[in-house]
Amino acid sequence: IPGGGKKPSQLHKSKADRSGAGKGDLQSTLLEGHGSAPPDLDLSAINGESSVSPSCHYLGVPRKSSPTRSEEMEMMESQTLLLTLLAVKMEKGLARFEEEAEKHLLKLCKEKEELQRKTHELRRRLLLCQKKRELEEALDAQMEMLSPFEAVGERFQEQYRTLATALDATRHELPVRAIHLEGDGQQFLGALLAPGAQRVRPPLLLSPHRSFAQVLELSAEASKEAALINQGVWEEAQGLATPSQWYFSEDSTCEESQGATKSAALPGDSTPLAP
Repeated sequence: IPGGGKKPSQLHKSKADRSGAGKGDLQSTLLEGHGSAPPDLDLSAINGESSVSPSCHYLGVPRKSSPTRSEEMEMMESQTLLLTLLAVKMEKGLARFEEEAEKHLLKLCKEKEELQRKTHELRRRLLLCQKKRELEEALDAQMEMLSPFEAVGERFQEQYRTLATALDATRHELPVRAIHLEGDGQQFLGALLAPGAQRVRPPLLLSPHRSFAQVLELSAEASKEAALINQGVWEEAQGLATPSQWYFSEDSTCEESQGATKSAALPGDSTPLAP
């Protein structure tokens, strides 16, 4: 071919190579992005070239070879890197969510404690109100029962006030009832306090103590005598059986009863007693 032109076979071969290279680029993009493009798809029309017959495609254009091991390793590394980035991002998001959840849970716990405290306070107030109501009801019932005695209480207060006034007016006077005194009580006190009565006053002051001791001794003797009399009357009324059970044992009681039976028999009667 003159003019340094290319041969038809070389031109056809270069076109086929360009179409194959463009087809390989597009197929690799489709495979990496979507993975849905068929391997024998002819995309020469997209690159601005005319379509080639199937016979020329299968005969003249070689099919793209499978990815090598290095390409597969690079692809796996890139996928691993993407997964690692996603895992780190998820961990950061999870940590943020956990922190927010902890804050929210702590807030809920504080609100729960506050509500429990308010509940306990309200329950305590309720119990106090119930007890107060019960006490008021009991007090009202007592007031209704004691209202008729109000007038009696007022009269008793007046009488007690009168008695207290009388006692206060007469507490400095000596009881002179059934006692012979020359003059009144004031004269008797004046005579005791006189200088000449100093020698007479000690016996007079000691005589009440001696009289009181004598009265106590006489009272004890009288009580003892009365107790003995009552005991004798009771023993006579009950007989000998009951006191003997209290004061003596059963053997001594039997012996005493047998002796009393023998002494009660007549002296001239020679009939033997029953055993």
